Amino acid sequence: MNLKVRDIESGYGLTSVIWDIDLDVQSGEIVAIIGSNGAGKTTTMKTIMGLLPSVKGKIFLDDIEITDLDTTDRVKKGMCIIPEGRQIFYNLTLEENLLMGAVLFKERSTIKSDLFTIYDFFPEIKNRKTQMGGTLSGGEQQMLAIGRGLMSHPKILLIDELSLGLAPLIVERLVEFLRAINRKQGISIVLVEQDVETALSLASRAYVMETGRIIASGKSEELYYNKKIREAYLGI
Repeated sequence: MNLKVRDIESGYGLTSVIWDIDLDVQSGEIVAIIGSNGAGKTTTMKTIMGLLPSVKGKIFLDDIEITDLDTTDRVKKGMCIIPEGRQIFYNLTLEENLLMGAVLFKERSTIKSDLFTIYDFFPEIKNRKTQMGGTLSGGEQQMLAIGRGLMSHPKILLIDELSLGLAPLIVERLVEFLRAINRKQGISIVLVEQDVETALSLASRAYVMETGRIIASGKSEELYYNKKIREAYLGI
């Protein structure tokens, strides 16, 4: 599934915090949005997902405009967001959390096999599936949040701050997992990430945001070796 965002402006209440946002994600591509805290990355993701209304601009999925669709209808069309901070249901078991991801999915016969697939990827979840979500570590919560998202059979996955608060070894596992589902299932991925090195290692292309606007874009390798990017975001 491909995504096109054209000239989007959005924000909170009467205050816009992102302007003139143009970005493209081709079918099966992994694209990152990088930038410092407060650059507008999360606002961009929420607007793409329909969690925030756009003041102007247009959003397309497979060349069909979805600008005015609500979030539920975007999920039905194959979009899913893994929000910043995971936002799992603390008072539900792990398996109940996963099943929440399949609420809008009508093919009930495949749900059991979907659960087994996620348990195979993340044995930590399988071993604790009757445990309450609030008892998990941060890394386990992120695994659960990604698993819950995959239960909706997304064609494009939006992930906001994959590595936030997680140990490097957990981040490595999550990165390998995302590579695997992208390769095997062809899921397009948009990754918002403050850890620029992680983002550029996973994505083939990236957009750089600063004070609500995209200031640069290109292939990840080119951005990684760009002097200004290295000085501003890699401390090199």
